[in-house]
Amino acid sequence: MSLAVTVVAWLLAVLLLVIGVAHLVTPGRVEPLVPEWWPAKRLTVYASGVAEVVIGIGLLVPATRPWAAGVAVLMFLAYTLVHLDDLRHTSGVVNLAYAGLAAFVFLS
Repeated sequence: MSLAVTVVAWLLAVLLLVIGVAHLVTPGRVEPLVPEWWPAKRLTVYASGVAEVVIGIGLLVPATRPWAAGVAVLMFLAYTLVHLDDLRHTSGVVNLAYAGLAAFVFLS
């Protein structure tokens, strides 16, 4: 595995770990980002936080990196579908996550 792929994987892992922990520690700050029509908002925030932490850890371990990257692709695609209208107003952090994932997949 190339150094570039490893660096991007680690950067994406750190991003996912920070975001995932934020979901778990401050769910009230994240819950307003869940679309109004989505059921069980608080449960969704906790579940996505756990998923982000697990994926982040998976990206740090070379043996699980391909699996974690594949799950991350699915998670980001699901996020994109749920937030299609909101994507016009996303912050740089979300765009950085997409860019990091795209670079990781491209370089793999």
